[in-house]
Amino acid sequence: MVSRQASSQAAWALLTEGVSRARLEAHRIQHLTNRARKLVDQSEHKEHLYQVAGDIIETLPQRLDLLMVALDRTSLALSKMGTEFLESRLPLSEKTLVDETLEAAFGSGQEKTSRERIVDFYLARAKAREEKA
Repeated sequence: MVSRQASSQAAWALLTEGVSRARLEAHRIQHLTNRARKLVDQSEHKEHLYQVAGDIIETLPQRLDLLMVALDRTSLALSKMGTEFLESRLPLSEKTLVDETLEAAFGSGQEKTSRERIVDFYLARAKAREEKA
């Protein structure tokens, strides 16, 4: 079981690292594309550049947009899969800290489930006991 858990953690880290690196590279390519587009637009030879490389000049930004959508889709899938994965590894106190921090920053966005309300009740009760001690 430990070996499988370690493999799962390694696989998770590899996936998230890969998406992060790809996103960083995509942003670097976006920067270079913007610079190239600006140089072409300011060039005295703009018409000639479009004659010899117009398809590249026009298509590269579109392809980059498609790449960013694919990265966003993958990030969303990882975040949804990661909720269960990461919640299973964190103690309840850490999950509560994350939930409270996100709620304070972004609002709850939805009503709590009865299970969450019960957990909140017992956490508040335990915290009150700790403070009294």
